[in-house]
Amino acid sequence: MRDRVRKPGRRLRLAAALAVVALAAGVGAGALWLGRDQSADFFRTESAEIPYMAAYDAVLAKWPVAYEEITVPTRLGPTHVIVSGPADAPPLVLLHAAMATATVWRPNVEALSEHFRVYAVDIVGQGGRTVASRKVKSRQNYADWLNDLLDGLGIARASIVGNSYGGFIALNHAALAPERVDRMVLISPVGLVSWMPVLRSMIYQGLKGALLRVFDSDAPGPPDILAVISREAGFNAEDEDWLALGRQLMDGSKRINMIMPGVLSDAEFRAIRAPTLLLIAEHEFLYEPDSTLRTAMARMPGLTGEIVPGAHHLAAMAQPDAVNARIVAFLQADDRKREE
Repeated sequence: MRDRVRKPGRRLRLAAALAVVALAAGVGAGALWLGRDQSADFFRTESAEIPYMAAYDAVLAKWPVAYEEITVPTRLGPTHVIVSGPADAPPLVLLHAAMATATVWRPNVEALSEHFRVYAVDIVGQGGRTVASRKVKSRQNYADWLNDLLDGLGIARASIVGNSYGGFIALNHAALAPERVDRMVLISPVGLVSWMPVLRSMIYQGLKGALLRVFDSDAPGPPDILAVISREAGFNAEDEDWLALGRQLMDGSKRINMIMPGVLSDAEFRAIRAPTLLLIAEHEFLYEPDSTLRTAMARMPGLTGEIVPGAHHLAAMAQPDAVNARIVAFLQADDRKREE
């Protein structure tokens, strides 16, 4: 019986292909954000929409205060907003982290709506009940979209709280439309410093895991992004229904419609006029908290900043009482000065 010489099999060819992809990802991870899919539809299939919206509604059903839902026409598509608080209170716009939807602010809306007319927005292109009509292609697109939204809500000028990608949109608006921003609170935002090393590392680890699973079916599966985000802090028990919504983003049935959040220039930071509070989570995964805080305070004159103890990337969800109190105190600072 002759020995058979085995030719390179499917697994070896796949492993080689993954190695090439891993190399390319290490060089240009940002390409994954831009993508080649030009569709603006959030759902890849009709069947994906039903369970997602059911999960969204399950979170909204536990909204702790009275609210109304408003849909505002904008040039990027009809934008869904959850509105709470007194109609005559100062306007406060909440911009969530990437794909997190307006429902992520549930732990915060009760405290904030005691003092403000709160507008929790489903950011265009990122799910929720907002329906994007076209692709987002530039920072100016976001500025125009937010201006349309404020105009549709009848708001000339508002304070903005933004977490992560929402912080990037807030920063962008303060730079491109400063006349529309009163005060700004940034919670672990992107756009302050480069976070590409973290993105490259995440992509590399994911591809390395895929490569290992080619040869070993018992190798660990891909990392849970929610576990990566929460790190040592973990999520609270009352966040479980929001986590159920978040996990639906990982099944490949949704499209990302956003631009790579680049770092603003020094000139743009210096030109921002809105008083700004920067809150960075103690267990932040995008960057080192203390050094980032020092860098940001050096780049933005007059910036106020601090670390949120015990918090992960979604700090307003992880430590709502502390973050709510800090937001209210900062946004009402001028009112207290006038009273004194």
